[in-house]
Amino acid sequence: MAGKCFEMKDALRYGIHAEIEAKEFYRIWAESVAEEHLKKELLELSDWESEHEASLMNYYEKLYGERCPVDPNMVVAPELKVQTKDFGDTTSLLRIASAAYLSEMRAMEFYERLEKESSGETAVMFGKIKDMEKEHMDITKKQYLKIREDVVGFRAF
Repeated sequence: MAGKCFEMKDALRYGIHAEIEAKEFYRIWAESVAEEHLKKELLELSDWESEHEASLMNYYEKLYGERCPVDPNMVVAPELKVQTKDFGDTTSLLRIASAAYLSEMRAMEFYERLEKESSGETAVMFGKIKDMEKEHMDITKKQYLKIREDVVGFRAF
């Protein structure tokens, strides 16, 4: 049992850091766009990631009686560490949108695995976060396809 708790502690810490990175990524992207609808959508994604972070932080504190230590140097998804200048270039935006989609897909798979390895209210919590990450995948895929359409001049799919 101690082994499982140790793995859960590491998984929660990893998840918290992933949510922090995603939150910042969407916030920075939102700051770089002129279109109000896109800015709103990206800020909403950032807010959702904040909610995930808070849920995981609360659960960590409940399980271990302490706040999860946040390491500002920990990088979970290096592809989300983009330069601000990249947001102005269409080709870079296409790469960024693709990275966002893949990051959300990995997050969904991560929470799906935690859901399967958990039970009770823990499994329910991870299941809800998994479902939200699936929604994020759909949103980022839509953005990717829109940017791609702008690059190639037609919708390929």
